[in-house]
Amino acid sequence: MNTPEHKHGTPSLLQAAANTDVRLEFPKTSFRTDSPALLLMLLPALLGFGFIAFGVIYAGSLRAVAFEFSWLFFAFTLIGAAISSKAPVVEEIKYLPKAYLVVFFLFACVWAYTTIFVAPSSRQANYASGIGITAILAGLASAALKRRFGNQIIIKLSWALFIAMLLHAPSWIWLYALEGGNPTFDWNHSSPGVPSLRMYSYLVEAGIAAGLGLFFLTGIHDRQKRRILYLGTTILWMLLMWSGGRGGVFALLALLPVASVIVPEFISKMWKFVFSTLALGAGLSMLLPLPSGDFGILRRIANDVNSNSLNDLSTNRLTIWADAYSVFLDRPIFGYGVAQYRHITQNPELVKMEQAHNIVLESLMSFGLVGTVALVFLLGKIWFTAAFRLRSNQSLATLPVFLISTTLLVHGLVSGTYYQIHSVFIIAISLGLLLHVHEKPPSQPIKHPRNET
Repeated sequence: MNTPEHKHGTPSLLQAAANTDVRLEFPKTSFRTDSPALLLMLLPALLGFGFIAFGVIYAGSLRAVAFEFSWLFFAFTLIGAAISSKAPVVEEIKYLPKAYLVVFFLFACVWAYTTIFVAPSSRQANYASGIGITAILAGLASAALKRRFGNQIIIKLSWALFIAMLLHAPSWIWLYALEGGNPTFDWNHSSPGVPSLRMYSYLVEAGIAAGLGLFFLTGIHDRQKRRILYLGTTILWMLLMWSGGRGGVFALLALLPVASVIVPEFISKMWKFVFSTLALGAGLSMLLPLPSGDFGILRRIANDVNSNSLNDLSTNRLTIWADAYSVFLDRPIFGYGVAQYRHITQNPELVKMEQAHNIVLESLMSFGLVGTVALVFLLGKIWFTAAFRLRSNQSLATLPVFLISTTLLVHGLVSGTYYQIHSVFIIAISLGLLLHVHEKPPSQPIKHPRNET
């Protein structure tokens, strides 16, 4: 018998995904399992409050320490939730194809070799490697939780990220009330987020990507959720445009044709939502006060138009990329190790740069050709497998995390989403959730679908 959704020609894809999970008899999540999503939802707002209330925004290097340890706590909460929920993290390795494991072993060998024997700053390489290993474990933990609990993990984490960016926004109202009239306040490097970034720039665009995926999955009869997603996505577009984040806008606009090719229904179902929220958000952003010259999308566009050279237009990225490529040519096979750019560049003006603002060049400098080819294979296999599954309608519930990971990886071509701890963890978790689709959960018999009448 047709459901009301079928009669209206627009079935709820979210409900369809949920029905599949029911048929596979995935257990319901508990508070312990949901704790990572709850922490993700609250963490940006808590950091924004703490940075302002306790003066962390004025504390120099303490900002980075407080920020990174907070996100490490989130990652270990996710790993702990997987272990305590009988979703063994390490056992996820046995579900990976042998070819994938062989390539990963090769990549790990290059990583270890350059970290131990090559890196000019072993301390920086060890710390960055620790972050990388934690990200891998977080990705495996998310894969384990999905295998254990099904698509509900994807939906909850996607909603958590979406809401987290909305809850963080009031921090800016508070900060503007405190410092809006202070001409000496450094808005780029003293904001209630990660040092050297406007807001949670990378996560704002990831929140928009999550909103797009969730709206696609939400049926037309679930009006309350659709209203929340419409209003929230509009607000996030407004914040992204107001922050002047060109890279995030570029990544999201590049995402739209990719999503339309992979999911043919995407453009017909989403074009009104995308362009109305984008236009409304951009319009509202123009009504907000601009605290510094780098804020405001119109101001950034005007600055771009008045640029004297392509290097100025790219905010010096062409110079950085040319220098990074020359650094790679000095050790093209295995590279110098992770997070070494400031220690190996010969350009005194670039010593202050922590990374190359390009994921490919950063990988070539860090791991050389051998490690980069391995890394491209590892990431590409997950991405293309997920894309083919989406194309064949086998895993539509994974669309939110597919859009999140794609947005952040595309942005990594012009910025440091692969370097900052919060975006690294979100990329790893999203890719982990793309690893397995509707697999049989461990020790859970798959029951046959009940006949629907």
